[in-house]
Amino acid sequence: MNKYRWVVKDDPNDALANEIARTLGLSPAAARLCASREFADCAAVGAYLDPSLDHAHDPFLFARMRDAVALVERALREKRAILVHGDYDVDGISGAALLYRYLNRGDSPVSRFVPDRRKDGYGVAERAIDWALEQKVGLFIAVDCGTSDAERLRRLESAGIDVIVCDHHLLPVDGDVAGVLLNPVRPGETYPFASLCGTGVAFKLVQALEASGVRGAVSADSLIDLVALATVADVAPLIGENRYFTRLGIERMNQSPRPGVEALRNFARLAAGEINARHLSFAFAPRLNAPGRVTRPKPALELLCVDAKDQAFHLASILETDNERRRALTKQVEEEAAGAIAGMQDRDERGAFVLANDAWDEGVLGIAAARIAEQYGRPAILMASSGGMLKGSGRSVPGVDLKAQLDPFRELFVRYGGHAQAIGLTMEPDRFARFASALDDRLRTVLGPERGLPLSIDALLAIPECDLDLLKFLARCEPFGAGNDEPVWLIRDVQIARETSLVGDGHMKFFFHDANGARASAIMFQWDRPFSPEDLHGRALDLAVRVRKHVYMGTVYPDLRIVDLMEAGSAPPRAGDLARQRAQV
Repeated sequence: MNKYRWVVKDDPNDALANEIARTLGLSPAAARLCASREFADCAAVGAYLDPSLDHAHDPFLFARMRDAVALVERALREKRAILVHGDYDVDGISGAALLYRYLNRGDSPVSRFVPDRRKDGYGVAERAIDWALEQKVGLFIAVDCGTSDAERLRRLESAGIDVIVCDHHLLPVDGDVAGVLLNPVRPGETYPFASLCGTGVAFKLVQALEASGVRGAVSADSLIDLVALATVADVAPLIGENRYFTRLGIERMNQSPRPGVEALRNFARLAAGEINARHLSFAFAPRLNAPGRVTRPKPALELLCVDAKDQAFHLASILETDNERRRALTKQVEEEAAGAIAGMQDRDERGAFVLANDAWDEGVLGIAAARIAEQYGRPAILMASSGGMLKGSGRSVPGVDLKAQLDPFRELFVRYGGHAQAIGLTMEPDRFARFASALDDRLRTVLGPERGLPLSIDALLAIPECDLDLLKFLARCEPFGAGNDEPVWLIRDVQIARETSLVGDGHMKFFFHDANGARASAIMFQWDRPFSPEDLHGRALDLAVRVRKHVYMGTVYPDLRIVDLMEAGSAPPRAGDLARQRAQV
């Protein structure tokens, strides 16, 4: 009945939970969650619930930040032309918009550029290099790209053009880089937080400029919404500095949204003042990414750069049209990839799914790969033919650093790069079969026989504990995302009532009660289990749920969303038991 491999965290430290509840005034359920997430003490819990400026680091802790500031200051002082080169995803778009807005103060001509996925491929675009050389640009700043583009960037340096790279991708195996590199994962880097996205690095540059007296067209603080958008969209972990910046950025979106954000909110049909991290992931990011996937990414960048509401609305309407097309193309690739996998006799033993199809649209391969990886619990790489080459995107699963797994095969690629959970690559078609087989063999050993994605369950929850106090606590835990997952609660041994039925477009509405007679309801969207409502009536189940805020007719109440379910008493493994088993192996 269950889709995921449940991993129930060990029983929390009761003494710590009691201390957290008493000291911080939290409910028992909230205190259990905090204890299960292994905070060291009450002070750590308090810092988590109320992130402050203390989480932000001095930008000059970057080893080469002063060099970068000096290059920008000189370009502005000498009125040299500046080119800001982003990337075609939300992180690269947001970072380019952030630097453009700050640097475009009127004394130096500042241009903005994002590459075309089909025309330029992955990384810094050759035509951007050519343009910068032709126009005699004085400073070239790459955002969310550039770490793996040393050869191209040296063309600029050889012509006397200064280069700054604000990136977060892993370095090439040979360590060859160019320009003044600001990258928190660079070996030997002194910056204490390695999890910034590309826009986050660009923001640290802006902070350093402002602190050095190099004033911009706008304040650094006014750009924090772009940092939040990129951080969430790029699935950067929402811990430490990222958590602080993202919370501030979302507050700014809700209190004083820029025209582009307001236009996106309207097209996504979200209520004013109610934007949260989930909306950034599932409403804003797909729309901003859509042009770069199906046409050209420029409208998405322009949307974040314009200040006129009518222009923002027009650009957002373009994104909406592109997003509809993106959905259709993604569905086609996903269905065809799933069909190919269904025909594999050894699909349950596979270490990875590496597929290619000339008819697929390369712009949506990453989205489809993510869904295949989630469905089958294995990394997926999907590739399509483009200009005589195979170009593709890959997505991983928890515990597998996909970039590191590709490094041993680097001689097979024309280009590749990325990070642990997402990669892009280009290769000659005659090398595909060899690569697909070799990566599958390698990952069979890495992953072992366990099937399905793990579902980490944080803490037990009783039906009466689903109240407004719990909602207030969860609001303090926001923003949720990578590194700060939305809590999954376990409601044990409930009896399913006869009112349980299918509703809407294939959703299952559950009604149930516990052994003490406490009653509740919950919904499971897109019911895909081989059970009818009648099959469920009277059964005893354990429910894995998320608790969300819902407002109806002005009344606020908890809304339970079922993530997974299984027969009561099936005893899913505890995290500590799994750790001990692995240690014995």
